[in-house]
This record gives sequence, C-alpha cells and structure tokens, in this order.
Amino acid sequence: MSSPLDYYLTELHTLNAIGKRREKFYKKLVGSRFIDLLWHLPSQLSFRRLIESVHEVPESGLITMEATVELHQPGMRKRSPYRIWMRDSKNNQFELLFFNAYDRFLQRVAPEGRKIAISGQLKCEKNFDAVRYQMSHPDFMGAVTEIGQWIGPERVYGLTSGLTRSMVASVIDQVLKSARPLPEWIGDCTFPSFLSALRKVHRPESYEDLSYADLARQRLIFDEYLAYHLGMALSTRRPREQSIRASSHIPKLASQLEQLLPFELTGAQKKTIAELRDDMHSGQQMVRLLQGDVGSGKTMVAVMTACDMADLGMQTAILVPTEILSRQHGSKIGKMLEPLGLNVAVLTGREKGKTRKAIIESIQSGEIDIVIGTHALLEESVTFKNLGFVVIDEQHRFGVEQRLALSSKSKSAHILSMTATPIPRTLVLANHGDMDVSILDEKPLGRKTIQTRVISVDRLDEIVEQIKVVMGKGRQVYWVCPLIEESEKSDFAAAVARYEMLTQIFGDKVELVHGKMKGPQKDAAMERFLKGEATLLVSTTVIEVGVDVPQATVMVIEHAQRFGLAQLHQLRGRVGRNDIQSFCLLLYGQPLSFQARKRLETMRDCHDGFKIAEEDLRLRGGGEIIGTKQSGVPKFRLSDLVEDDPKDAAVLENLFAKAHKMANDILEKDPDLSSEQGMALRQLLILFEKDNAVLLRKSG
Repeated sequence: MSSPLDYYLTELHTLNAIGKRREKFYKKLVGSRFIDLLWHLPSQLSFRRLIESVHEVPESGLITMEATVELHQPGMRKRSPYRIWMRDSKNNQFELLFFNAYDRFLQRVAPEGRKIAISGQLKCEKNFDAVRYQMSHPDFMGAVTEIGQWIGPERVYGLTSGLTRSMVASVIDQVLKSARPLPEWIGDCTFPSFLSALRKVHRPESYEDLSYADLARQRLIFDEYLAYHLGMALSTRRPREQSIRASSHIPKLASQLEQLLPFELTGAQKKTIAELRDDMHSGQQMVRLLQGDVGSGKTMVAVMTACDMADLGMQTAILVPTEILSRQHGSKIGKMLEPLGLNVAVLTGREKGKTRKAIIESIQSGEIDIVIGTHALLEESVTFKNLGFVVIDEQHRFGVEQRLALSSKSKSAHILSMTATPIPRTLVLANHGDMDVSILDEKPLGRKTIQTRVISVDRLDEIVEQIKVVMGKGRQVYWVCPLIEESEKSDFAAAVARYEMLTQIFGDKVELVHGKMKGPQKDAAMERFLKGEATLLVSTTVIEVGVDVPQATVMVIEHAQRFGLAQLHQLRGRVGRNDIQSFCLLLYGQPLSFQARKRLETMRDCHDGFKIAEEDLRLRGGGEIIGTKQSGVPKFRLSDLVEDDPKDAAVLENLFAKAHKMANDILEKDPDLSSEQGMALRQLLILFEKDNAVLLRKSG
C-alpha cells in the first residue's frame, strides 16, 4: 500500500477524467502531480442563482434552472453546433449549444419531452428587436433531483484552453476525496491541519474565504514559506567555522578612533558595533548583513570593527564595486587611521608592475592592516597573512561567486556584507535568509532633508541660472545623464553633449566623468572636483555609490524617468552631506508614463529609503529591485509578496518572518532533520520541490 505522501505525488494522467488526452492541458496549467493540482487555489467565487424564467438572468449570467427539452437539432455542417431547444417553466424558449458534440450522450441525458435541471452561463443576445438566450456547454445537465448542488457559491479557478471550470473543480474534488493526512510538521494549534486546510480552501463559501485573512489559506502559505526558508538554508548554509574568540578583547584602537572623530557616532551605529562585537565574542564565524540608508554611516561601522580586528593582529579586506570608491575610501580611511599607526592600502586593476607587487607582498607579510580594492582583491596572487575580517561594500554589485572568492581566502574570517540600497524586510529574509541582519536607521545629527523638485527638461535655461547662483556661493553641483553619447534611437541628453554645452557657460569649472574614460583621466577629473577646483561635475551613474563631497549641495538628474527609484535615491544621497540645505532636481522629458510619474512623485514626497524601496517593489514587481540583473522577490505558488493592499502585505510579511524564524529554530535544534518533526518536514520539502538541498542528499 502506498504512503500518504506517494498519493500526493501521483501523476495526474492516472485519473480516468484526465488520462493521456487531457494531461497536456493540466501540465500547462498546474503541473503533473496531484499536489500540483491541489496548489491551484480558487481565485474568485461565483454565485449560481436559481431562476424560473430566462428573463430573470442576472448580470453574471450564471444560473441554475429547470427546463423542458423541446427539440434536438444536429448541426447541418461539420463545424456547425449541435442545438437543443428548451422551454423554461414560463414557456420562454432558449437554446443549448454544443460544439464537437457526442450526439448519443446528449440524447440520453436530455431526451425530448423531459424536464431536466441545467446550470451554466446563460447569455442574452439582442439583435435589433429580437432577443435570444443561449447557453454553450452547460456545466451540468441532469435529473431535477440533483439541482440543489448547483445553487449558491461556486469556486472559480484559473484555466487554460482545453479545460473548463467544472472539469478542474471536479478533478480537484476527486483528488481531495481520497487524500490522507500527512504527519504534522508545524504543531501550531492556531492553524488547521494540512489536509483540513486543503479541503477548506477548495470549498470557499464567502469572499472572506478567498482572502489572506482565512486561516486555511494562511496555513498553506505558511507551509510554502517554511519549505522555502528550510530549502534555502539547507542548500546555502555552510557550517559556521570556528573563529578567533574575542571574549577578552578590549577595543583599544576603536576607542582611540572614537575620541579622534570630529562627530559623535549615532545610536544606531553604536548598537550595530555592539552586535558585531557580540558575534565575534561567540567564537563562531560572523556572517552579517548591514543595511542602511545613504549617509547613515555604514563605512564608519566597518572601520571601527576593522580596528577591533587590528587589536587582535588580524587583517581586514574591504571589497568595493568601483575604482573611484576604492580610492576615496583609501584616502579617507588612511588619514583617519594614520594617527593610530595602522597601514591602509588600495589595490585595483590600475596598480601595475612593481607597485602592484609591493602591495601584494605587504599584504602577504601582514604589514598592511586594511586593504581596500575592487575585483583585484579576488585574484589568486592576493593572499593574506592573517585575514580576520571581510567587508563586502554594496554587496548587491557582486555575484555570489565573487563574494565567496574573497571570503574563502580565510575560512574563519568574519564576513560583513553592506548595502546602501534599502531592502524591505521581506527581501532581506528572501535574499539573505542565512545571514544575521543589522539596520542603520539614523542619520548623523545636523543633516537637513534634501529638497526634491520635479521639473520639466523644457525649463533647462532656468535651472542653469539657478546653478550659477549656487556656484557663485562656492557650492558644488552634480549633473547626471543616463547615456554617454548621442544615439539615433534616443533624444536623451548624453553626458558628453551636456558637458560641452555647460562648458560654454561655466568654462573650466566643469568636469566630466563616465565609465569609458581611462583610470588616470577619471582620477584627475574627480580630484579637481574633490578639491573644489571644479564646481560642476557632469557624470553618468558611476558616481551613484559612495562618492562623498561635502560641499556638493545640488544634484541634477536629467531624464530622471529613465531611472529606478532605488537608483534615484542613491544619486540623491550624494548631496546633503553637511549642514547646508541641499537640493535634488529631477528633470523629466515627454512622454511620461504613469509608472514613471509615480516614481518621480514618490521621490519628491518621500525621503525614507526603506519606504522608497517598498514603493519600488510595488511599482516594479519582483524584478530588478536590488540592482541590475539581480533577482528580487522569489516566486511563490500560493501568494504574491508584491501586494498592493497594505493589510494583505502585512499578513504575508508576518507569515514570511514567522516561517523564517521557525526554520532557523528547527535547524538549530535538528540540523539533520532526523527528529519526528524533521522527518515530517522532509515530506513538506518534497511537496514543494525544495528537497534538493545538499544536506538532505547527504543524509538520505
């Protein structure tokens, strides 16, 4: 006798109602197994109304009625429909239409002269003064005694060509009728059992039963989230290595640095530093994500922790996405730590020959305490004497393989991934379920809210005049363009063309930076801007991340409708880095789509990066939320994390977080899933096809 689990995994074609003939339709709609069909939940309710006359047909057209069979009229030609003429109880005539009809079956079920019950979609067609009532392929034709089951609420399923509503509902009922209970895997008495939940969601009686408020639906959604988190943790989680225990460590260098700082750390920074120290005191490898809005001070947290590592004689490697950012970090961090006697080096693709060799040798010997670099840090030739701390800045810019390549240079090194792109809580859990998470939700004191304005590009002359005033006060300006050079397919201003135009007005006060420039050219341009020799920087989005010029108070983003919300927020964060009022001007061109307008309005009205990220998620869906070609929200069969309704979104987020916590608690107590609950959870993973985790393969 097969097990209950085997029943759910049975192929659909084994059912007589499906067979090989209809298998391809069901496979296209849901999949090939019984459980795939049961995951296909009803999306709407229709209410079949009992009527006596065709003149009572409701707007939906879905009715049940008694009627007398008057006449069978087979089609005269091959493709003509088979018609059955009917009379309702008020003697009104209407017709039933059948295409590719099986004549004998129809004559047996509905013989002429007999009163039968029918149910289906009755349509009223008006042609000039004539009114015609037709029903194509009734959902039910049969004995009047069976009419009761075709009155009231009826679930509506998504369909594909070749299947009808009644076909799908009938097969689901057939599968559920013989389904047996599975071992319970959650033990939460607030939810119904798995089988009870399945039966309940497929028998909705009200619209409330279709909502996320329904406990049966919540139970199944929770099961899918739990399977997701367990599967992800089992397949991606590697055992935390034993790391250097810092329980007796007194943060000497970090304390000295804090005394030297011209500002006070925010409460959020202090809290995060404490969380990192707790991780390092545990003796286990730290794997943590630090997320914070632009300007919240993530780099300072990483530097303080690097000082703690230096106290213990350990080195720190900081991986950053661009040369500009690596050199700026190298300069600022180097000056900051010079009084403490710490050595900071920069390693990018620019360093060649003897210079490169000298830096690599200094890293290998341990002479360098902190090395900051781009992908050059990942090369095999770069080895460390005692790497204890790995920082991955703007982690969404690097692939998994690249991140692992750096962390693998020391198996026990603590790992801190940082992102300045705000990520909603659901995305943090979805994309970083195997990490601990810290959040910087404060900005340094004295920072003013950046005033954001949405302006038509037609008012370019006015904007240039305003910039003249700003530059006359010694302030600096960014001007960002979406393209490098003119294109025949696009009329958007390009950085090169805009630079030439602005140079005619402002002369040598204008500099240009874009991704196709050679390193030394780019450095020279940025250096002039950093020193204030140039006061207007025309750029592509290479300045999106990390560039810090305190005297820059205006950010102009040309054709801002071309950018996503997260990218616009990053660019806006390049200004407002002092106590002077700063501005962000979003220039838009026509045509402006509805979504583009909503993005610009969101930027104008909102300055909270986390709220912006939530809105970005709703506007753009689960695509490139975090960055280019990065996946966003995972796809689920029973729910959609991208929910417009705030109440629904809150329910799903709570279920998602609850499942995440439960998965972690289970694996902490039962990492091999060998307990009674663990064995039940293995069945859950199989049901949702999350059973390909490395750990499960190893342990059978």
